[in-house]
Amino acid sequence: MNEHELIARLDGSEQVSININSDGRLLVAISHEFGYRLTEIRGHGVSITLIFQRDESEEARHRAAWATYLYRTTGAWWNACWPPHVQNQPGTVTPARAGAAMIAIHRFQRNGTAPTRAVLLIGGVAALFGAGFALDTLWLALSLAAIAVLLFALTPVAGRWVLSGHQRQLKLVERFEAQRYYPSPDDAREA
Repeated sequence: MNEHELIARLDGSEQVSININSDGRLLVAISHEFGYRLTEIRGHGVSITLIFQRDESEEARHRAAWATYLYRTTGAWWNACWPPHVQNQPGTVTPARAGAAMIAIHRFQRNGTAPTRAVLLIGGVAALFGAGFALDTLWLALSLAAIAVLLFALTPVAGRWVLSGHQRQLKLVERFEAQRYYPSPDDAREA
């Protein structure tokens, strides 16, 4: 789905569901600009469904009004969130990058650190069982036991890694919002 098809679907409906065959990060950013927030991701792999809910906050309405105005007048819905005067500067956050961060934030809020910790714990238990069955070969049993201990030790650390990654994504979205610029009539007079 291209951005024009998506924008046509963001018509003020309470909920919008979109089937895509891509990572969806730009579509999430577009939806955010047009006053929607990501509420659910269904499916995995090649085909996923993104479900958006209309955001009724004043800030979201203001953002949507500007995105709609800019899209209708210039076709550049991104000019408010990624203004031309910051596009070539280092450290600016593109809409696609912000959309990827919004997806990561959504996934963290839904799952937290549990999937990462579960994989490590299951791997540790499997390595312990393998060590128990490999007692005939001492070096293999010791290797598997060492792997199990390592996986168990990494479990709390991995939770902190995921949490710090979540904090980085939140800061990225904050930077994206901070670079937002709404032109004023004074800008036209100064030019």
